[in-house]
Amino acid sequence: MRRQLEARAVLTLDAGDRVFAPGRIVWEGDRILAVGPAGDPPDPDAERLVLPEAVVLPGLLNAHNHAAMALLRGYADDSALMPWLRDHIWPVESRLTAEDIYWGTLLAAAEMIRGGTVGFADMYFEVDAVAAAVERSGLRGWIARGLIEAEDPQRRKLAESVEFAARWGGPEHPLITPMLGPHAPYTCSPEYLQAVGEAARRYGLGVHIHLAESREEVAELAARYGQRPFALARGAGLFEVPRCVIAHGVQLTPEDLPALAGLTGGLVPCPVSNAKLGNGIFPYALARDAGLAVGLGTDGPASTNRLDLFTEMRAMAWFQKLAQGRPESFGAREALHLATVGSAAVLGHDGGVLEPGRPADFIAVDLEASPTTPEHDLVSNLVYALDRAQVRWVVVAGRPLLADGRILTFDEAEVRREAARRAARLVQA
Repeated sequence: MRRQLEARAVLTLDAGDRVFAPGRIVWEGDRILAVGPAGDPPDPDAERLVLPEAVVLPGLLNAHNHAAMALLRGYADDSALMPWLRDHIWPVESRLTAEDIYWGTLLAAAEMIRGGTVGFADMYFEVDAVAAAVERSGLRGWIARGLIEAEDPQRRKLAESVEFAARWGGPEHPLITPMLGPHAPYTCSPEYLQAVGEAARRYGLGVHIHLAESREEVAELAARYGQRPFALARGAGLFEVPRCVIAHGVQLTPEDLPALAGLTGGLVPCPVSNAKLGNGIFPYALARDAGLAVGLGTDGPASTNRLDLFTEMRAMAWFQKLAQGRPESFGAREALHLATVGSAAVLGHDGGVLEPGRPADFIAVDLEASPTTPEHDLVSNLVYALDRAQVRWVVVAGRPLLADGRILTFDEAEVRREAARRAARLVQA
């Protein structure tokens, strides 16, 4: 069925950064057919939806997440990264079941849909449960099993990750992209990372890994191997795989740039998590000037508490201005590009832009609210002022997931009840 949505404005984020006000978008199946002024003759064969107080823009892409950690939101807050992981998070995670992870992922999906997110890259375990939840939600998912060498001495979990990719990587699951997920060089030796890289190249899979997240990590790897995280990953062949998604990269320095030369993939800062855990501010200007692709992520809801890319865009802009000491050094438009076309480039996705032939992944945001009034600058309002409750419609692959503020693909109240029950059991244990 062909559909047409008309709105007060359509923001394309294409090469010309065009804005049609009023504008329309026409799609059929999972692809956009046309984007342009609303004054063009309406398509007589299209189902028509008119949102006179909304702006339509590309859906947001969360390029780094641990979605099922929504069950641990608020648990052991205000701790440093390594004690938080080793003393609190990992012990509780050892009690998680596949059903826990399914419901935790759906809880995260509800929050992301309400926040205008159309897809996310996830690293966790029990990935069949993650994929099933993502598929039920209607979101896109780049899904990797988190691999920690101490838990995989025989490399069976690595082999199971490849098997997962074979099950979920075909055309029958068009919104799922399997990846391999070595956790980090401080939990995986160079030899283990090399085995992951070899598997990724053999089976044509991307890799999702944490690198240079904290000063402690950099110091630990220097003491253990005499190398920085990016050099270790390069030496293990992880930058020669089809795509490498690097979470955080906060401790990136000019010294690291040669190791990243020719990288397919990119870096994903998570500004709220990076600040909350005291890890620092991502050196965006350094990465941008080196020609590296940069996206945007939230990290897991246990470390960022809120799966909200509008918050992440604001935080990214604030912190870059603070780090540079110049408010003009990073603008709202750049923040919006990171959460859309930037994340798409890192993930190897052709979304993040509204133009014919692209995926029909877009959102409609209500502009009739106090935070977005007056409308001196549309993009400024979207990045600096918007409340995610103003997201009213979310469409992924042509399918509405949120319609007039209501999630269509699952019972949100049921998910919240089930997730709360399971979270209470985990913490009480």
